[in-house]
Amino acid sequence: MDFNLTTTTPPTLSRTPLAKEAMKKLYEPYTAKNIFSQLVQRIKLFDMSLDHEHEVGMQLVSFGQSIQFSVLRLGYMDPSIIWFEGILPDGSTVQLLQHVNQISFLMVAVKRQNPEKPKAPIGFCRPDQQNEQEFD
Repeated sequence: MDFNLTTTTPPTLSRTPLAKEAMKKLYEPYTAKNIFSQLVQRIKLFDMSLDHEHEVGMQLVSFGQSIQFSVLRLGYMDPSIIWFEGILPDGSTVQLLQHVNQISFLMVAVKRQNPEKPKAPIGFCRPDQQNEQEFD
């Protein structure tokens, strides 16, 4: 008995505009600029979920120690460095530099030191603006 199976190839998802856009984003260069853009979106969303008494903080765990600080600014240096500036609970300043392959932190709601003052937005800086103005 001879079977003649004819199959029609269904349209593949990779041919749809949405899939093409997703694939384009997937294969974008793995640069600090692209990681920075994703971090900015996530931090803004997290900040919008907080009340007036709290601000975005980061908690880092490394070598058995835990460090938590309030985030003031975030920037990047292509091709591979993301940096964070902030304030420790004791008021001292801190700056964290991380390679894009090592970024791992926990965003936490941190009690604001001066809740009576207006909430300061986090600054997001491009490399050409690190010592100048900030942008959203």
